[in-house]
Amino acid sequence: VKVGRDFHSKRRSDGIKTRAFSLKCELYMPTDLVYSRLFKKGAIKVNQKTGKWKPMHRPELIKLVPLEILRNYNAQIRGTYQYYQLAVNVCHLNSYKYLLEYSMYKTLANKYRTTLSKAKQKFMVNGIFQVSYMTKSGKKTEVLYDKGFRRNKAPITKKDIEKLPSEVSYQSRTSLIQRLMANQCEWCKAEEGSMEVHHVRKLKNLKGKKKWERQMIARNRKTMILCRKCHRDLHNGKLD
Repeated sequence: VKVGRDFHSKRRSDGIKTRAFSLKCELYMPTDLVYSRLFKKGAIKVNQKTGKWKPMHRPELIKLVPLEILRNYNAQIRGTYQYYQLAVNVCHLNSYKYLLEYSMYKTLANKYRTTLSKAKQKFMVNGIFQVSYMTKSGKKTEVLYDKGFRRNKAPITKKDIEKLPSEVSYQSRTSLIQRLMANQCEWCKAEEGSMEVHHVRKLKNLKGKKKWERQMIARNRKTMILCRKCHRDLHNGKLD
């Protein structure tokens, strides 16, 4: 919160001086705090040569499908904007969104082992980044958030107030049957041979000490499609 200066003045269209502020309280977004959360998530780092911030890929998201990756980044952008929408300087989220956008491109580039530009163009349709997916009602698309960051001057109710920005990670509702039909190991990405399903009774039983456990926890799934070799390695404790 900032308080406007009492002595600041400006001229009206008729030439008369008026006070722009008179001990007026204004809400400001703490930009240092907002960007520090990107550093903690590993989405950006400081370029040692130039000292500028550099978008980075997110290793924990690489094993997700493109729709899940896009929804995770959209959730972070929308959640931060909704939390700070009353701030006078909320427009600064344009640079925040730019860093997250290119972090997403780099994540997809690492996933497909290609360049950033090729990974970006793979999902570009008429200049709009989007991921298509099938539902029971037909084909749908998820679009990268691009509605801007205008300040909301309307008051919010007490029930809308949150302690922290909501950045819920989204997972697609791909059914087990669809995942099996894809015939791809969700660990090594092999597409040859028959696939098997590893199943756990409850997600809370996973300790998260191994990479495959963390993957199941991150995707909020009690099942994992594995090739025969990976499934055998998992039970023998050799998958990680």
